Amino acid sequence: MLRLYDPISKTVYEQEEPRDPSTLQSLCRKVIIQTLTLKRIHQIHHLPLPSSIQLSIGTLSKKDFIIDVERISPEDHVHQCYPATCCLNNEDVILRVMPKFTEFTFPDLIGLFEEGDFFCCILLPSESLAEKIDKAKESGTTLDHRTIWHTLKCIIDTLNYCHITPISKISSHNIRYHKNGQISIDLPPDDETETVTVMEARMNAPVYEAPEVLSRQTPDDKAHSWNIGCLVYEMLALEPAFYDRSGMNPFSAYMDIMQGNIPQIPTTASESLTNLVKHCLFTNPADRYSLQDIKQVVLQYL
Repeated sequence: MLRLYDPISKTVYEQEEPRDPSTLQSLCRKVIIQTLTLKRIHQIHHLPLPSSIQLSIGTLSKKDFIIDVERISPEDHVHQCYPATCCLNNEDVILRVMPKFTEFTFPDLIGLFEEGDFFCCILLPSESLAEKIDKAKESGTTLDHRTIWHTLKCIIDTLNYCHITPISKISSHNIRYHKNGQISIDLPPDDETETVTVMEARMNAPVYEAPEVLSRQTPDDKAHSWNIGCLVYEMLALEPAFYDRSGMNPFSAYMDIMQGNIPQIPTTASESLTNLVKHCLFTNPADRYSLQDIKQVVLQYL
Protein backbone atom coordinates (compact mmCIF):
# COMPACT_ATOMS: atom_id res chain seq x y z
CA MET A 1 0.00 0.00 0.00
CA LEU A 2 1.44 3.35 -1.08
CA ARG A 3 0.96 6.53 1.00
CA LEU A 4 0.65 9.34 -1.50
CA TYR A 5 0.04 13.09 -1.33
CA ASP A 6 -2.47 15.15 -3.29
CA PRO A 7 -1.00 18.66 -3.77
CA ILE A 8 -4.36 20.19 -4.69
CA SER A 9 -6.49 18.97 -1.77
CA LYS A 10 -3.39 18.81 0.48
CA THR A 11 -4.40 15.38 1.75
CA VAL A 12 -2.67 12.04 2.20
CA TYR A 13 -4.30 8.95 0.71
CA GLU A 14 -3.43 5.28 0.31
CA GLN A 15 -3.27 3.48 -2.98
CA GLU A 16 -2.63 -0.15 -3.79
CA GLU A 17 0.05 -0.93 -6.30
CA PRO A 18 -1.57 -1.81 -9.65
CA ARG A 19 -1.99 -5.51 -10.25
CA ASP A 20 -4.36 -5.69 -13.20
CA PRO A 21 -2.86 -5.59 -16.71
CA SER A 22 -3.00 -2.18 -18.38
CA THR A 23 -5.23 -1.53 -21.36
CA LEU A 24 -3.69 -1.48 -24.84
CA GLN A 25 -4.34 2.26 -25.07
CA SER A 26 -2.55 2.98 -21.77
CA LEU A 27 0.39 0.78 -22.79
CA CYS A 28 0.71 2.61 -26.09
CA ARG A 29 0.56 5.94 -24.25
CA LYS A 30 3.37 4.86 -21.92
CA VAL A 31 5.55 3.72 -24.82
CA ILE A 32 5.10 7.04 -26.62
CA ILE A 33 5.83 9.13 -23.50
CA GLN A 34 8.86 6.97 -22.68
CA THR A 35 10.19 7.60 -26.17
CA LEU A 36 9.53 11.33 -26.24
CA THR A 37 10.20 12.05 -22.50
CA LEU A 38 8.20 14.72 -20.67
CA LYS A 39 10.55 17.44 -21.90
CA ARG A 40 9.58 16.70 -25.52
CA ILE A 41 5.96 15.73 -25.00
CA HIS A 42 4.85 18.66 -27.18
CA GLN A 43 6.35 16.81 -30.15
CA ILE A 44 3.47 14.35 -29.96
CA HIS A 45 1.62 16.68 -32.36
CA HIS A 46 4.15 15.80 -35.05
CA LEU A 47 3.38 12.09 -34.86
CA PRO A 48 1.15 10.52 -37.55
CA LEU A 49 -1.79 10.02 -35.19
CA PRO A 50 -5.39 11.26 -35.26
CA SER A 51 -5.74 14.57 -33.40
CA SER A 52 -8.14 13.03 -30.87
CA ILE A 53 -5.55 10.38 -29.95
CA GLN A 54 -2.78 12.99 -29.83
CA LEU A 55 -4.86 14.99 -27.37
CA SER A 56 -5.65 12.05 -25.11
CA ILE A 57 -2.04 10.90 -25.05
CA GLY A 58 -0.47 14.34 -24.61
CA THR A 59 -2.85 15.71 -21.97
CA LEU A 60 -1.35 15.17 -18.52
CA SER A 61 -3.09 15.21 -15.15
CA LYS A 62 -2.11 14.67 -11.52
CA LYS A 63 -3.15 11.01 -11.95
CA ASP A 64 -0.02 10.62 -14.07
CA PHE A 65 2.23 11.49 -11.14
CA ILE A 66 2.95 9.92 -7.76
CA ILE A 67 4.04 12.04 -4.80
CA ASP A 68 5.38 9.76 -2.08
CA VAL A 69 4.67 11.25 1.36
CA GLU A 70 8.06 10.00 2.63
CA ARG A 71 9.92 12.17 0.11
CA ILE A 72 8.25 15.46 1.09
CA SER A 73 10.11 17.94 3.32
CA PRO A 74 8.61 20.88 5.28
CA GLU A 75 10.20 23.26 2.75
CA ASP A 76 8.26 21.54 -0.05
CA HIS A 77 4.97 22.42 1.67
CA VAL A 78 6.04 26.04 2.12
CA HIS A 79 6.73 26.46 -1.59
CA GLN A 80 4.08 23.95 -2.75
CA CYS A 81 6.84 22.27 -4.70
CA TYR A 82 6.86 18.47 -4.48
CA PRO A 83 9.19 15.67 -5.66
CA ALA A 84 7.15 13.39 -7.89
CA THR A 85 7.52 10.41 -10.19
CA CYS A 86 5.76 10.23 -13.54
CA CYS A 87 3.83 6.96 -13.77
CA LEU A 88 4.21 6.93 -17.55
CA ASN A 89 8.00 6.69 -17.74
CA ASN A 90 9.25 6.63 -14.11
CA GLU A 91 10.89 10.04 -14.63
CA ASP A 92 11.64 12.01 -11.46
CA VAL A 93 10.33 15.56 -11.63
CA ILE A 94 9.16 18.38 -9.38
CA LEU A 95 5.49 19.40 -9.33
CA ARG A 96 4.91 23.01 -8.35
CA VAL A 97 1.32 24.06 -7.65
CA MET A 98 0.36 27.61 -8.62
CA PRO A 99 -3.03 29.39 -8.59
CA LYS A 100 -4.35 30.06 -12.08
CA PHE A 101 -3.49 33.45 -13.61
CA THR A 102 -0.31 33.66 -11.53
CA GLU A 103 2.65 35.01 -13.47
CA PHE A 104 5.71 32.78 -13.17
CA THR A 105 9.01 31.97 -14.83
CA PHE A 106 10.90 28.81 -13.93
CA PRO A 107 14.26 27.89 -15.53
CA ASP A 108 13.45 24.18 -15.65
CA LEU A 109 9.79 24.27 -16.64
CA ILE A 110 9.12 21.42 -19.10
CA GLY A 111 5.32 21.42 -19.04
CA LEU A 112 2.17 22.18 -17.09
CA PHE A 113 -1.42 21.05 -16.78
CA GLU A 114 -4.59 22.41 -15.20
CA GLU A 115 -6.24 20.95 -12.11
CA GLY A 116 -9.33 22.90 -11.05
CA ASP A 117 -8.23 26.40 -10.06
CA PHE A 118 -4.54 25.53 -10.20
CA PHE A 119 -1.68 25.02 -12.61
CA CYS A 120 0.64 22.12 -11.89
CA CYS A 121 4.05 23.05 -13.29
CA ILE A 122 6.38 20.17 -14.21
CA LEU A 123 9.98 21.07 -13.41
CA LEU A 124 13.24 19.23 -13.82
CA PRO A 125 14.84 18.38 -10.46
CA SER A 126 17.28 20.96 -9.12
CA GLU A 127 19.64 21.21 -6.17
CA SER A 128 19.35 23.70 -3.34
CA LEU A 129 22.29 25.56 -1.85
CA ALA A 130 21.64 23.69 1.40
CA GLU A 131 22.03 20.39 -0.48
CA LYS A 132 25.22 21.61 -2.17
CA ILE A 133 26.64 22.54 1.23
CA ASP A 134 25.74 19.14 2.70
CA LYS A 135 27.47 17.36 -0.20
CA ALA A 136 30.59 19.51 0.19
CA LYS A 137 30.73 18.70 3.91
CA GLU A 138 30.35 14.98 3.26
CA SER A 139 33.12 14.99 0.64
CA GLY A 140 35.43 17.26 2.65
CA THR A 141 35.53 19.93 -0.06
CA THR A 142 34.50 23.59 -0.29
CA LEU A 143 32.22 25.46 -2.65
CA ASP A 144 33.91 26.88 -5.71
CA HIS A 145 34.35 30.64 -5.28
CA ARG A 146 33.07 31.28 -8.80
CA THR A 147 29.83 29.52 -7.86
CA ILE A 148 29.57 31.83 -4.84
CA TRP A 149 30.00 34.97 -6.98
CA HIS A 150 27.36 33.80 -9.49
CA THR A 151 25.02 32.97 -6.62
CA LEU A 152 25.52 36.45 -5.21
CA LYS A 153 24.65 38.04 -8.55
CA CYS A 154 21.42 36.05 -8.67
CA ILE A 155 20.52 37.13 -5.12
CA ILE A 156 21.26 40.80 -5.84
CA ASP A 157 19.25 40.75 -9.08
CA THR A 158 16.32 39.10 -7.30
CA LEU A 159 16.34 41.62 -4.46
CA ASN A 160 16.63 44.56 -6.84
CA TYR A 161 13.94 43.53 -9.32
CA CYS A 162 11.40 41.71 -7.16
CA HIS A 163 10.95 44.50 -4.57
CA ILE A 164 11.17 42.10 -1.63
CA THR A 165 10.21 43.48 1.77
CA PRO A 166 13.19 43.92 4.16
CA ILE A 167 11.60 41.59 6.72
CA SER A 168 11.62 38.73 4.22
CA LYS A 169 14.64 36.43 4.21
CA ILE A 170 16.41 34.20 1.73
CA SER A 171 17.79 30.96 3.16
CA SER A 172 20.10 28.34 1.67
CA HIS A 173 16.97 26.25 1.00
CA ASN A 174 15.53 29.00 -1.23
CA ILE A 175 18.49 29.09 -3.64
CA ARG A 176 18.37 26.47 -6.38
CA TYR A 177 20.83 25.32 -9.03
CA HIS A 178 19.45 23.93 -12.28
CA LYS A 179 20.88 21.45 -14.75
CA ASN A 180 21.04 24.11 -17.47
CA GLY A 181 23.43 26.18 -15.32
CA GLN A 182 20.89 28.72 -14.15
CA ILE A 183 20.40 29.75 -10.53
CA SER A 184 17.00 30.76 -9.16
CA ILE A 185 15.51 31.94 -5.89
CA ASP A 186 12.33 30.46 -4.41
CA LEU A 187 10.76 33.39 -2.60
CA PRO A 188 8.27 32.87 0.24
CA PRO A 189 4.67 34.00 -0.37
CA ASP A 190 3.70 37.40 1.01
CA ASP A 191 1.92 35.74 3.92
CA GLU A 192 5.11 33.89 4.92
CA THR A 193 7.18 36.99 5.74
CA GLU A 194 6.54 37.12 9.48
CA THR A 195 9.87 37.52 11.25
CA VAL A 196 11.26 35.21 13.89
CA THR A 197 11.57 36.42 17.48
CA VAL A 198 13.53 35.11 20.42
CA MET A 199 10.39 33.38 21.72
CA GLU A 200 9.89 31.64 18.37
CA ALA A 201 13.48 30.48 17.91
CA ARG A 202 13.85 26.81 16.97
CA MET A 203 16.60 24.43 17.99
CA ASN A 204 19.41 24.33 15.38
CA ALA A 205 17.46 26.51 12.94
CA PRO A 206 19.63 29.15 11.23
CA VAL A 207 18.65 32.79 11.67
CA TYR A 208 19.13 35.09 8.67
CA GLU A 209 17.30 38.17 9.97
CA ALA A 210 19.23 41.37 10.74
CA PRO A 211 19.29 42.83 14.29
CA GLU A 212 16.85 45.58 13.36
CA VAL A 213 14.41 43.01 11.98
CA LEU A 214 14.57 40.84 15.09
CA SER A 215 14.04 43.84 17.37
CA ARG A 216 10.95 44.88 15.38
CA GLN A 217 12.38 48.20 14.26
CA THR A 218 11.76 49.69 10.82
CA PRO A 219 14.34 48.00 8.57
CA ASP A 220 15.39 49.15 5.12
CA ASP A 221 17.35 47.42 2.35
CA LYS A 222 20.40 47.17 4.63
CA ALA A 223 18.56 44.21 6.23
CA HIS A 224 19.02 42.41 2.89
CA SER A 225 22.75 43.14 3.10
CA TRP A 226 22.87 41.32 6.46
CA ASN A 227 20.98 38.39 4.91
CA ILE A 228 23.55 38.27 2.10
CA GLY A 229 26.40 38.30 4.61
CA CYS A 230 24.85 35.30 6.36
CA LEU A 231 24.55 33.41 3.08
CA VAL A 232 28.12 34.14 1.97
CA TYR A 233 29.40 32.99 5.36
CA GLU A 234 27.35 29.79 5.03
CA MET A 235 28.80 29.12 1.57
CA LEU A 236 32.32 29.60 2.92
CA ALA A 237 32.03 27.83 6.27
CA LEU A 238 29.52 25.16 5.15
CA GLU A 239 27.40 26.00 8.18
CA PRO A 240 25.05 28.90 9.02
CA ALA A 241 26.52 32.03 10.54
CA PHE A 242 23.94 32.14 13.33
CA TYR A 243 22.36 29.05 14.83
CA ASP A 244 22.42 27.13 18.10
CA ARG A 245 25.87 25.56 17.91
CA SER A 246 25.47 23.91 21.32
CA GLY A 247 22.19 22.24 20.42
CA MET A 248 20.90 23.21 23.85
CA ASN A 249 20.09 26.92 23.68
CA PRO A 250 17.93 28.05 20.73
CA PHE A 251 18.20 31.66 21.96
CA SER A 252 21.98 31.74 21.50
CA ALA A 253 21.81 32.69 17.82
CA TYR A 254 19.47 35.56 18.63
CA MET A 255 21.81 36.83 21.36
CA ASP A 256 24.88 36.56 19.13
CA ILE A 257 23.17 38.68 16.50
CA MET A 258 21.97 41.34 18.92
CA GLN A 259 25.35 41.52 20.70
CA GLY A 260 27.39 41.61 17.49
CA ASN A 261 29.17 38.28 18.07
CA ILE A 262 30.18 37.57 14.48
CA PRO A 263 31.56 34.04 13.84
CA GLN A 264 35.12 33.68 12.57
CA ILE A 265 35.36 33.48 8.80
CA PRO A 266 37.25 30.39 7.53
CA THR A 267 40.86 31.00 6.50
CA THR A 268 40.16 29.20 3.20
CA ALA A 269 38.01 32.14 2.09
CA SER A 270 39.46 34.63 -0.36
CA GLU A 271 40.25 38.11 0.89
CA SER A 272 37.50 39.59 -1.28
CA LEU A 273 34.78 37.30 0.09
CA THR A 274 36.07 37.72 3.66
CA ASN A 275 35.85 41.51 3.34
CA LEU A 276 32.38 41.25 1.84
CA VAL A 277 31.10 39.21 4.78
CA LYS A 278 32.60 41.65 7.28
CA HIS A 279 31.02 44.65 5.56
CA CYS A 280 27.61 42.96 5.47
CA LEU A 281 27.53 41.79 9.09
CA PHE A 282 27.92 45.10 10.92
CA THR A 283 25.32 45.34 13.68
CA ASN A 284 24.67 48.99 12.86
CA PRO A 285 22.89 49.15 9.46
CA ALA A 286 24.57 52.47 8.66
CA ASP A 287 27.97 50.74 8.65
CA ARG A 288 26.94 47.97 6.25
CA TYR A 289 27.38 47.78 2.51
CA SER A 290 24.29 48.72 0.53
CA LEU A 291 22.93 46.41 -2.16
CA GLN A 292 24.59 48.67 -4.74
CA ASP A 293 27.93 48.38 -2.93
CA ILE A 294 27.63 44.59 -2.93
CA LYS A 295 26.70 44.56 -6.61
CA GLN A 296 29.78 46.60 -7.52
CA VAL A 297 31.99 44.13 -5.64
CA VAL A 298 30.33 41.12 -7.27
CA LEU A 299 30.70 42.49 -10.79
CA GLN A 300 34.47 42.73 -10.31
CA TYR A 301 34.69 38.93 -10.05
CA LEU A 302 32.37 37.82 -12.87
